[in-house]
Amino acid sequence: MTRDAGTTGETAVAGETDGATGSARRAGTVSRRKVLLSGGLLGTAALSGVGGWQIGQQLSPAPSGAAAAPPGSAAYGHFVTEPDLRPPHLQVADLGVERSTGHVLLTPSLLPGVRGVPSTPGGSQMGLSMTDVRGQLVWFVPTSQLATNLEVQTYRGKPVLTYWTGNIVGGIGYGNGYVLDSTYQKVATIKAGNGLQTDLHELTLTPEGTALITAYRQRAADLSKVGGPKDGSVFESVVQEVDVATGKVRFQWNSLDHVGVDESYTPVSPTPMDYFHVNSVSLWDDHSLLVSGRNTWAVYRIDRRTGAVIWRLGGKRSDFAIGKGANFEWQHHVRRVGPTAMTVFDDAATPAEERQSRGLLLRVDEGGRRVSLTRAYTHPLGLLAFYEGSVQVLPDGHVFVGWGTEPYASEFDAEGNLLLDVRLPTNHQSYRAFRGVWHGLPQTSPRLVVDKDAIGGYAAHVSWNGATDVAHWELVSGSSPRSLTRIGHVPKSGFETAVTLHPVGSHVAVAALDPQGRRLGMSPVVRI
Repeated sequence: MTRDAGTTGETAVAGETDGATGSARRAGTVSRRKVLLSGGLLGTAALSGVGGWQIGQQLSPAPSGAAAAPPGSAAYGHFVTEPDLRPPHLQVADLGVERSTGHVLLTPSLLPGVRGVPSTPGGSQMGLSMTDVRGQLVWFVPTSQLATNLEVQTYRGKPVLTYWTGNIVGGIGYGNGYVLDSTYQKVATIKAGNGLQTDLHELTLTPEGTALITAYRQRAADLSKVGGPKDGSVFESVVQEVDVATGKVRFQWNSLDHVGVDESYTPVSPTPMDYFHVNSVSLWDDHSLLVSGRNTWAVYRIDRRTGAVIWRLGGKRSDFAIGKGANFEWQHHVRRVGPTAMTVFDDAATPAEERQSRGLLLRVDEGGRRVSLTRAYTHPLGLLAFYEGSVQVLPDGHVFVGWGTEPYASEFDAEGNLLLDVRLPTNHQSYRAFRGVWHGLPQTSPRLVVDKDAIGGYAAHVSWNGATDVAHWELVSGSSPRSLTRIGHVPKSGFETAVTLHPVGSHVAVAALDPQGRRLGMSPVVRI
């Protein structure tokens, strides 16, 4: 089906375009599109990043306009103090407007051979990434397996980081979820129960101390209604609500018990048919869940006690009339964001049903059984995500969109104007992308490396992976570890700060100071 870009009777669609190259209809979008296409992500003065630092001076971003660096170079985040970290380089288009507070949370992974870029050993690492809005690295942890869903949530009244990591086979994950406290220590491991493995698609904590997760299992099914064998099989989608502290399964929903294979848009295959493909679970209210079936093009409100389907929105059996521009296909990451509002990442692919993917803000009229488009958020480059993606409404009303297989994440204001655009390397992706306010204080100490520079002095490099509230580094030196005195301080500059040292003795160290000048931690003493 071809989507009508109009929104008769609704708020205008943000960033809708005409034609394949996309002449933007709104004047505000035109200027932002020109910024992006004329170099906002390809090398203008607005470009900043995490790599390209020069040793021996206080650090500054790599020169704008620099070509993409080869794997293993500075653009992949080589740090003197953390030589084993190779986070992917981010490019950020700063449009000079007010943005939301909070960090950018990604789970970058490599797509080998995609878009003509080969997979090269020694390149950037996949893992858990937290940056500021300039693309400066704040925290990075490489993972040996793929990671998804790095997000700031609340557990037992305190902020935590949650994520999933494991193997992915045929779009299905086999791994575990994790909860970290503000010191990056593991609080809990989240595992599916009843003999299943935790899937990659969802990890949402509830106020009751439970986690909403997804899982898959193979199950026999009659596929004769969809042109398959009567004794066929499917990958059934499973939703579980698991107690975080005990691991006990409090609730389980099996898709095949409530949704038939004839609701699917995916074709029958010789292997088990992934007819539903759950990829999103969240609370609709205290008594029901909101479940997204990618391959049925539908969102289901599920009774949290009985598992009964209360209503379907979208797909072949929708209980709602779908208004102009409010349709979606192959969708991801569905959330209720108000009494009558819901967000959806409308992939509209694979295969392609539309020209571009959209972040949707929908109005859901349960009484009148009608859903209408409030606003659609599209990227100026007309991105079409093959799968994955996310839409997050921020506390100030801004909207942060992760573009799934397309290596972008974008912040829009409430009117749909692009405020911030973050770009991963060409052959990278992040399953979802989030913004979140986070205050981290690692149990590790700051790292300090001191070397002689080219003119006989000393160059010091210091970093503290995950420490979010460091404003300055205080330099101390003395003739012994017990006789250190302050010799100066420098502002923190990016993930790793480099300064020229003028020591007063044979031993040096640095202390991390917060904006009020309080010490947060101190490095080990280094003898020079």
